[in-house]
Amino acid sequence: MLRASPGNTQPQGTNPRSLLRLMILVASLSIAFIIAGATFGIQQVYTAHLISEAEGDAVDISELILVHLGQLILRADQGGKEELVIDANNRAELDRQLRTFLRPFDIVKIKIYDLEHKIVHCTDPALIGRVDEGNRRLENALAGNNDSKFETKDAVLDLAEEKKFDVDVVECYVPIRSAQGAILGSFELYLDVTRFRQEIGSGVRASIGILTLILLAVFAASFLVVRKGTRQLEEAQQALQRMATTDPLTGAYNRGEILSRAREEISRLQRACEKLAAPSMGLIMLDIDHFKKINDSYGHLAGDQVLRELTHRIKLTLRPYDIFGRYGGEEFLALLPGTTLDGSRGVAERLRQVVGQSPFTAEGQNLQVTISLGFATILPEEPDLTEALRRADEGLYQAKNSGRDRVCGAVPG
Repeated sequence: MLRASPGNTQPQGTNPRSLLRLMILVASLSIAFIIAGATFGIQQVYTAHLISEAEGDAVDISELILVHLGQLILRADQGGKEELVIDANNRAELDRQLRTFLRPFDIVKIKIYDLEHKIVHCTDPALIGRVDEGNRRLENALAGNNDSKFETKDAVLDLAEEKKFDVDVVECYVPIRSAQGAILGSFELYLDVTRFRQEIGSGVRASIGILTLILLAVFAASFLVVRKGTRQLEEAQQALQRMATTDPLTGAYNRGEILSRAREEISRLQRACEKLAAPSMGLIMLDIDHFKKINDSYGHLAGDQVLRELTHRIKLTLRPYDIFGRYGGEEFLALLPGTTLDGSRGVAERLRQVVGQSPFTAEGQNLQVTISLGFATILPEEPDLTEALRRADEGLYQAKNSGRDRVCGAVPG
């Protein structure tokens, strides 16, 4: 069967509920984006602080190495100028003392570079003698700047020759300076900062948790305000929709809306012609008999009550998807999708009976009310409602001229 379109024809983009759902979506995505960005940002802040602290420790440790082990690393030339020289005969002693000296400081590896980018000493003997060309961080240190970087190593060999897995380290390049301030080389110290991983993780989680609660609280408050405004807007739009489409007295569709619905149904009927053998739509025009006498005898308030009760009875009789409206004055129009001419006659007869079978109560009076009805069908080839309305109106005219309280139909000519 052909069905009428829903009563709410409001464009999707202007529907307050759609706007509210869009706001929820945008807010949810915004919160997710903010939390993701904040997580990354806070993690970077903690990491930067950790690098800064580790670099400060590396500088202090480097100075202590020069104070306590400088005689094994630095040597004065004949002019009293210091230079970085590690005697092969003293290498074993330097390595032993370095390991002993660095054990309390969570250092897992140390390298000593000369000005030619050559590793002149390292706690990993296999690296001694290697030239590290193209190392920009080393070049930065040899230019007199500290340079530090955080990395996670899959495995490292510490100073006690024990292998450690999944280790967080801060690699710090620290310039080696002479007493006169000249750059002689660079230390590269690997500081084990794995012990701070849980602390950083807890700090990040706590910060994000607080931020999330704040965002949810702000969103919830905003949502409540917007939802209240949305409901008020929706109620206002519904009121405007009712005013634009319904008759204020009876609550039935007004003339403009029922004609608009009729055009939609005709369009559907024409499309259905391609699929159905004989699609059809019935049309009933009805008029209250002697309505002017009711107004004259009992007053317009009584007439209004009759119109409302009539609408109520007819709506209860029609199908949910049938379309019913006030065409003008005491004249009403019903559209019956998927109904043949004989079916329209049967519906019209039921409407006549349901109106006339029991009296109406208006202004304390019991009034016997009858209606006259004309019926027709809209033919698939008809481009609009004009001819079908004319035929239904002719049927209504025949019903009234035949004594009223009856149903008549005009055959298509």
